[in-house]
Amino acid sequence: MKGVITIAGYGTRFLPASKAVPKEMFPIAGVPLIQYHVEDLVAAGISDIIIVVRGGSEVVQNHFAPAPALEAHLEEKGKLDMLEEVRRLSEIANVVFVRQPESLPYGNGSPALAAKPWLTPGEPFYYMFGDDIIIADTPTPRQMRDTFECFQPAAVLAAQAVPDEETHLYGCIELKPGSDQEMARIVEKPDPGTAPSNLVQIGHFIFTPALFDALQETSVGRGGELWLADAVDRLASQSTVVVEEIDGLWMAAGDPLRQLKANVEMALRRDDMRDELAEYLRSLDL
Repeated sequence: MKGVITIAGYGTRFLPASKAVPKEMFPIAGVPLIQYHVEDLVAAGISDIIIVVRGGSEVVQNHFAPAPALEAHLEEKGKLDMLEEVRRLSEIANVVFVRQPESLPYGNGSPALAAKPWLTPGEPFYYMFGDDIIIADTPTPRQMRDTFECFQPAAVLAAQAVPDEETHLYGCIELKPGSDQEMARIVEKPDPGTAPSNLVQIGHFIFTPALFDALQETSVGRGGELWLADAVDRLASQSTVVVEEIDGLWMAAGDPLRQLKANVEMALRRDDMRDELAEYLRSLDL
């Protein structure tokens, strides 16, 4: 199984910072967000990873490429722990970068079409958005693979429950009658009080190649975008889509405030940061 990470957006909510640096390279407690994603996939046994980009991805590519001059400098200075980490990043996985063609419509379904030529025909693949971070004892991709291997559905959709008053912010999942895991449809940003459940999709999926037929049959929707949720709805109407409620802390990091919260959460989990950061937070006059 190969993995696909989509970072083909413009990161407009982070402008001007994202004008030159992709938001997926912004650090979360000292580690770029994209690195967390790659490491989670590798932990689930997925070492062939396709990162779909729109442009300006050189910074991300360099992060996972060998850096001879930097390695020589670290070795000369005796900074062997840093040297080991830099070398590990270039060997962690087989990472390829695929540019999303301008001919494809904007939307979170188009990166799958861009990645298709790089996927193994007939095999399922992991698909994830690059915005969020999920802190879990068992990495999310591992939880998803276990579910896929158990049910062998057309797709597995990651989900978590949110408070009822937040359901209007997300794509809410309606389950089939009598089932606690089989999806009927996704209701995008329902009006308050009308959500079919408080389970929302959180940007991690496993798909079989049936997704591509569904995408070909899906027209662009709201905002002129190709929405993955529309294709997943089509899949659910034709075959089985299983919902996996993820065990872990889901943190959106797609805007500056939520990214700051993710930084605090991750830093408080690091032994070298926790105590000093906690002391600082307690000292604030809020």
